[in-house]
Amino acid sequence: MPLSSDPFDDGTTLDIRFEGDTVTLIRQKHWTTAGIETQVMQLAYTGENLPKDPAVEKAKLPPFVLSFYKFIFFKSRLPDENELWSYYISQHFKVVDEAHIQFQKNDKGTTFIADSVRARLLRSYPSLIRDFHFFVLCQESKLFERVSYSLREDYFDGVDLQVQYQGVVFRVSVMLNSERARTYKAQKYARRVINPQNEIVMLFDLLKSTHVKGQIKLLSAKHVEELLKELHN
Repeated sequence: MPLSSDPFDDGTTLDIRFEGDTVTLIRQKHWTTAGIETQVMQLAYTGENLPKDPAVEKAKLPPFVLSFYKFIFFKSRLPDENELWSYYISQHFKVVDEAHIQFQKNDKGTTFIADSVRARLLRSYPSLIRDFHFFVLCQESKLFERVSYSLREDYFDGVDLQVQYQGVVFRVSVMLNSERARTYKAQKYARRVINPQNEIVMLFDLLKSTHVKGQIKLLSAKHVEELLKELHN
């Protein structure tokens, strides 16, 4: 149960743990797909057909996913695109002028055109929301014994979520059906013989999702059923 509420807490804090050089904050939050879809339908999205800046596209920028999930953790809701952009910039960049921002790493600063970085972030924005919604969708389905997400595994290993089914834990990567995604899936499965972990790459078609009227398309219960069929295979 949550700890007693105080002026610095909204009543969702379950525990704060210190151990060695780490500190863990545990909060309680009940997410529903209906609640997420209501938020999504109210979101504006302006990331379509924005130009790509080669210097920004090949740059190793701080991960967008980190700011996305930190925002959700502390705000208990989805960020709109402007909120995510502002939070991302405040966490990782110094504003040089109206048009430029600078990322500092290893005592070296790299300056980028702000609009180019924003365009790259906005191209990732729908996928970030889609992946989180799918996590809640899987959890809500009650088809799996356990559903979990790790930011570390997502960023370093490309694992969007873990599901436990019939006592077996599967690492699942979710991708939209495209030529690039199909090639990645073929390469991933080709390594299965030497990879002891149960890794699955799911290619999903957004045309099967019609229940959300917002600008950002989401996955649906049909996609959860496809995942379940893949686990059986």
